[in-house]
Parts: sequence; structure tokens; C-alpha cells
Amino acid sequence: MTIELSPSSLSVPDPVLLPEFVASVKGRSLQSFLDILKANSITTFFQEAPHLKAFREALVREGTGTSLTDDFPYGLYRCEVPVMTYEEYRPFILRFQEFIEPDGVPVSKAMNLFAPGLPAFIAHSSGTSGGLPKWFAKYGAHPNGNRTCCTVVETVRPKTTDGTICVISSLLSKKVLTLTGANGEPVIRIPVCTVSTGTTRAHTGRDVLSDSSLLSLKAPDVTSPFAVAFIPNFKTFMILSVLFALADRQLAHISCVFATVLRDFYRIMEECWDLLIHSIEDGVIPDLEGLDDLKGHLQANFSPNPQRAGELRAVGRDTVSPGWLKRLWPNLRVIVATTSGAYATIIPEIRHYVGPDIEIHSMGITSTESYYALPYHSLNGELYRISEADDFVEFLPLGQDREPSLLKGLWEVVAGESYEVFLTTHDGLWRYAVGDIVTVVGFDPRDGQPVIRFAGRVSGDFRLQHTVIPEKDVIDAIGAAQTYTGPIVEFTATADFRKPDVGHGFFIEIQDDLGPDACLAPEIIRAYLCTANLNYFKDLECGRVGPPTVRVVRKGTFMEYRAWKTRQMGTSFLQIKVPIVTWDKEFVAWLEERVDSELGAAST
Repeated sequence: MTIELSPSSLSVPDPVLLPEFVASVKGRSLQSFLDILKANSITTFFQEAPHLKAFREALVREGTGTSLTDDFPYGLYRCEVPVMTYEEYRPFILRFQEFIEPDGVPVSKAMNLFAPGLPAFIAHSSGTSGGLPKWFAKYGAHPNGNRTCCTVVETVRPKTTDGTICVISSLLSKKVLTLTGANGEPVIRIPVCTVSTGTTRAHTGRDVLSDSSLLSLKAPDVTSPFAVAFIPNFKTFMILSVLFALADRQLAHISCVFATVLRDFYRIMEECWDLLIHSIEDGVIPDLEGLDDLKGHLQANFSPNPQRAGELRAVGRDTVSPGWLKRLWPNLRVIVATTSGAYATIIPEIRHYVGPDIEIHSMGITSTESYYALPYHSLNGELYRISEADDFVEFLPLGQDREPSLLKGLWEVVAGESYEVFLTTHDGLWRYAVGDIVTVVGFDPRDGQPVIRFAGRVSGDFRLQHTVIPEKDVIDAIGAAQTYTGPIVEFTATADFRKPDVGHGFFIEIQDDLGPDACLAPEIIRAYLCTANLNYFKDLECGRVGPPTVRVVRKGTFMEYRAWKTRQMGTSFLQIKVPIVTWDKEFVAWLEERVDSELGAAST
């Protein structure tokens, strides 16, 4: 069931789950669980995973075996299956990874591994605590036929009849795995890519073998030709995305996965303004790094447009006045991006650039593991509705031990409480600790489905672009830097948005005077993180993120912070902690007012 909301029909969530909805919420949730269990009980992981042994034995003991019926007791699952993390999946997903060198994975090793059949793609996540990305096999439709991924794609690329869409997305794959038959013959090729890329491919049916045939094509309602989606250099990709969008006066929608991507989009436009206008006027694709053979395909879809160039010059590069994007594109109406959590800090700046009349739509909670929540309303970027008839979602009250018996079903949660999220998915994850923390805001007044707000991550890791830097690595990087700065008594880290290439920013407080080589601190942090985190190294190398920055705040700043928060929150001084990583824009602005100096090449 899909429930549509119009702007006028947005309702405040009910503060409690109404009695008349308890049975239906429970029924939908348990039916989804049962569908997953019936389908995935034939898989290698289910049959062999040590953490599912007690559950398998309980099924046999209860006489159900794998012939499951609709009255299968959920209580058995609740008691017998422990919480799992990626470590339980690693040995099985390595059956793909261990065959990377010869680029051939025997079909027998991959068939029915986590879910029936073969995966449509392998999604790689931002990274594990060791700095290497996690891999997740993604199989497409739920056993009941539901495809939440399609809903997400349709949100990113809405149908429009009176304008064009700029979709800022890539179709590049990190690797392509070739699955081979008994005699070594290729049977199928599976891309290893981001979940957004793989979802787009699965939704549209685009096979990696057909990529070359896409390069010369351009959809009539999309600003960029397909060739842009295959540009490997991040800055070049952004410049070309901006160029084709800027050349199109009819642009009505801009869609991207994260709000930070939109920020990169308009900051690149601001930075490269003269180059872009000249290119539109002359109809020549500029020589940029990473274009290579793609330039010809791009040029075939780009022609001189002096009239449009004249319109843009008349508007000018006036970013001081609100609504610059609306002046550039009079037809622009909607922005689609993830705007909750860490990304909410960018919304005031985005609103300045787009103006007051542009609608900013949310995408939902789109983690690599599951699309388990969609927007409660497209115009509310903070509230999400748990997807029904899809993956099975459980909640652990925050602060509780990860005991299976303490997990709550959708029908058992309480509004106002915060929970850690656990997922049992049609892609073969079982009671998986996804690491998200959400607060239940209430319940949908139409059917009782929980409505949540994303509250953060269990780990507090530093997430920026494709990189996750574990909290431990953030702390250790600061430890390495203080060899040169002198003892650092306290610090916090945040995204530094002062330049288009957003970097990892650090505010530090020094115990005594700065050391004579303190200016080396940003470089020491950069070197440490490059060694510790492969994704960070790659993002830095291709320009997705900028180098780290280090700003020194005056002495006593963090003590002053605790006093400030004590007054603000009315809580004990001893309960106030300085966060390792913060996305609190008020806190960041407060710190910026207390900066004494900035270390390294960016010093001012």
C-alpha cells in the first residue's frame, strides 16, 4: 500500500498508536517478516551462518523446518536470533571479493547466497572501521513484489511535462564482477557501485554491458546527456552537470542524493561562471581533466546558444541577493535532496541561493542496507514514515543492551522515545545493526505506521561525501597532530563549508602555546587519514573533499561551552560533553566567533 499526501493534506502524527490500528500495523510488519523468512530460508547464509544456528534448530524443534506457515511464531525469532553486524556477513560476502583478482566469480559460489537467485548489483558502503568499504548484495524486488527502490528513483526523477530535470548522479561502477559457468564461460556481469547507482540501474534495467550505447544519448526531459554520468573526475563531472543545466532555460527540477551535492553544484557554478558562460555562448565543451573519449559524445549534444548566454550575463553572478538560482532558471520549482541529519545544517544556505519560493523535497532515509523509511511528506525534510510491506524493522530503546528480547516491533514503540534501528531485509540481512538512531515522532493518522525523525548515528563517525571516518580515527588523527601543535586539551570536528571542496574541519584548544611547527598540523591529519581510510584518500585525490583545516580557539572555549550548554539545557555541568563530531550549526557558529588563528596553508 502506498499512501499519497498533497501539501494540503499533511497531518500531524498521532501521539499514540490508536487501538484500531495496532492489529493492522503488527499484521503488515509480521507479514513482511514472514515473506522474507519464507524466501530467504533456502539461502546459503541462512543455512550456514553460526548466528542463525539456534534459530534453525528451534524451527526443527518446533516441527516447522523450512515449511513455514502464516501462523509462524514471531516470538521464536525474537528470542533466538541475536543482533548481527557486518562481521557476521564478511565471510560470506568474501565469496564475491576473493575472486576479484581473476575477475571471475563462479555462479555456484554466488547463487542463493543471501537471497534467492543472483544479486542485481553489489552496493559498496562508505567504509568500515578499518577504512575499507562494506559490500552488500542487492537483489531487487521484495518477495511480495514491492519495490521501494522504485519509489525512491521516482522521487529523484519526477515526471514533468512543463520543464526539464537536472539529475546530479553517476552511473560509474567501482568494479564489474563476471560470474562464470562450470567451464569458465561468462554467465552474467554484476556491477559493484554505490546504492544510488545500482538502484537506478535496477529500476531502469540498464546492464553494464550496454553502457557504451548510452554515451551518445540524451533523454529529452533531462538536461545532461548520459555521457556526463560516466565522467570519473568529480570536479569535471560537476562542471559539466552545471554547464548543461545552465544552458537549459526550462530547468524545473534539480535532484541529487545529498544536500551537499547541491551545494557543490551552485558553488562550482559561482566559481566557474565566466568559463560556463563562454562555453554556452560558443557551444564548445571546455578541455577538462577526465573527459578523454567522452568529450565527443558531450560535444554532439551541445551547441552555441548566444541568446541564453546573454540572459545569464544579464542576471550576473549576484549571489548576495537571495534567489540567484531562481533568477537563472525562472521555471525552477523543486529541489530534491536528503536534507535531514548532518545535511540539515546546509539548508539555510541553500534557501538563500534558491530563494523562498522553491520547494525543497526530501528523499527519505536511503542507507546502503535498506530504504526503510520514505518521506512522511515531501515538503518536510525531517519526518519519515516507516515503509510498510518492505523490510522488517525493529527498534532497540536507546541505552539498552543489544539483547534480542528487548527489541520492539513497529506496534510497540512509543512516541517521543529514541531507538537504534535493526533490519531484517529481503536482501538477506538478519537483525542487522544498521547504526541509525531515530526518534519516534508519532503515528500516521491514516493507518498507524510509525513516523520518525533521524537523530544520528550510533557510532558518531565523521561522514562526508563517500567517506566515513570512524570516531577512533578522528581521535587518533588529532593525537598525531598534537606532536606539532603542542598538547590539545579538547577538540571537535565538523564539515568545513567555507570552500566549494568541503573539507574535514577541526576546532582545537591548546593547553599552552602553539609549537614551532604547528602549521604542519593539517598536513599531518591529512596524511594520517589517508593511511587509515582508503575512501578518504580516494575522495581527496579526485577532489570530492578538500584538505583538512585546523582552527585554534581561544583558551577556555570548551569550558565556556559546557557552561553555555548548562544554562541552555538546564542540566548538570558534568553531563555536558564536547562531541567528537558535531553537525550543530549553532555550535559551529559559536566556535567560529572564538577562533584565534588557523593553521597551515589556509591560514588567514
